[in-house]
Amino acid sequence: MLKMKLDGTVEELSCFPLEYYGTCPNVGDTIVDNTLTTPSFYSVQRRYFVKESMVFAGWGLIVREIDPAGAPEELWREWQAATKFWDEVAEQEEQEYQRSSADRLREMLSASKTTKPLNPDVPPAKATRAKKRKLQPRGRPKSDV
Repeated sequence: MLKMKLDGTVEELSCFPLEYYGTCPNVGDTIVDNTLTTPSFYSVQRRYFVKESMVFAGWGLIVREIDPAGAPEELWREWQAATKFWDEVAEQEEQEYQRSSADRLREMLSASKTTKPLNPDVPPAKATRAKKRKLQPRGRPKSDV
């Protein structure tokens, strides 16, 4: 992306691939760039498709810095407010998840204190019956004849 200066010359503004912007912006689109401390607003003046070789091809843009007064500035403020809101929601959800995870862990630890700890070297005992039966040999089947 090249920025058009006041004297008509251009200088490189960004070397990000246009996929960074989601798609190639159209002529007349506005780009808000907040990579520095304050946002800059640019209007797309021209789009060029450059095919240098089979491997190196893509869109090049020429943009002009614009005054953000009005709609672009309002959009930026609303965007920032929405970002702040959703960041706070995500933070609250993370805190709730951490609390519920800690509660579950405490429950599991307290439950394990009340049960006999398992020894991995000793297999668990089989359930015993109230009365053990002694196996008796069966008698011979009776013949009907």
